[in-house]
Amino acid sequence: MSTLDELKKILARVSRHSEQDIAPETALKDLKIDSLHWVQIIVAVEGTFDIEIDIDRMREFVTVGDFLNHIDELVGALDDT
Repeated sequence: MSTLDELKKILARVSRHSEQDIAPETALKDLKIDSLHWVQIIVAVEGTFDIEIDIDRMREFVTVGDFLNHIDELVGALDDT
C-alpha cells in the first residue's frame, strides 16, 4: 500500500470522511479535524511509518499533499541511514 493510501486510510478513519473524498489537493481544514483528532492522526502516522512528526511543522501544512510530502521526506531520511 502506498504512503498516500495509508495516510488516506488514517485520515478517513479519524475524520469520518470517505477515503475517496481525500486527495493530495484536499485542504486539511476541509476535513474539520479538531486538535484531539490531530493527536490521534499523528500517533497513527508515527506508528504506521515508524517516524516522528514535528508537531510544530504541522501548522505549515495546508493540504493532504503537504502532509504526505513531509511523511515521504521523513521516511526517505530513514532509508538513507
